[in-house]
Amino acid sequence: MKTIILIDGNSLMHRSYHGVNKGFIPMWEGMPIGMVYGFASTLLHILDQFPPDQIFVTFDTKEKTFRHEMDETYKAQREKAPDDFYPQIPYIYELLEHFHIPVLALPGYESDDIIGTIAHTMQKRKDTRVEIFSGDLDFLQLVNECVRLEKFNGSTPLPMGPEETRARFGIDPEQMVDFKAITGDSSDNYKGIPGVGPTNAAKLLQKYKTLQGIYDHLEELPGKLREKFETARAEAFHCQTLAQIKMDVPIDVPETQKFVFAPETTLAFFEKMKFHSLANRYQKLIKNFSHTKISEQKNKSQKSDIEEQMALF
Repeated sequence: MKTIILIDGNSLMHRSYHGVNKGFIPMWEGMPIGMVYGFASTLLHILDQFPPDQIFVTFDTKEKTFRHEMDETYKAQREKAPDDFYPQIPYIYELLEHFHIPVLALPGYESDDIIGTIAHTMQKRKDTRVEIFSGDLDFLQLVNECVRLEKFNGSTPLPMGPEETRARFGIDPEQMVDFKAITGDSSDNYKGIPGVGPTNAAKLLQKYKTLQGIYDHLEELPGKLREKFETARAEAFHCQTLAQIKMDVPIDVPETQKFVFAPETTLAFFEKMKFHSLANRYQKLIKNFSHTKISEQKNKSQKSDIEEQMALF
């Protein structure tokens, strides 16, 4: 089974910035670099716990996206990041370059859309599993038997597949877009259908399956609830479009680029930034990874020998 790791770079940057800033903040040449340290630390954890065959990190760009063109209020309420956030971003890119991890971004689209496109493409491969790392539950709409969200959750990601999605929200992953169209999303600044909360939204989707299905049976809804849906019909379908992660972003994905450790450049970066503890973790990671690979090769060789011997009978 091949493992494809997709990391939502923007989500990890913000998590790293706010997480490390709660404690001791590493400094480099007079500049706080806690976000860089936290990003690198999480990356090491991912590589250790989820050894990838391929790994990509995606980012938003500074340009407005097609969603902003559809709705000028989209994400308009979000506050600008602190001043010491932005100077650290170039070092995140430098870190990934030294790790030899591809970075993907495309003006006009969000990091979510690039991940959606890659996940949709990669899951078609035989014996392939896609792991998405983000703090954003929007990715649950992509979840299936081949794609799982590893939600940032303290020091250990929280795995969320179809079963976990149903247990938490009461609906299937493919219904999450319509769920958000009804309940709205305050972080993205769209309201959905005012007055209809998660519990009612889930019950309606359990019964009618889709947003369109609800509107097709509008006469079956109680008076006040029916009125809410009637009043917000246009807004609901508008929110549905905003919530939908695209899976056809025109971006070239290096489908055959296998991840390999790059100790020379990675350790040089850690030395430059004085991340000595991370350098030690990285060296142990490589050592453990090498031992695992040797064991796998031995097991594979032994299995092959047994199969050859059995073929003689």
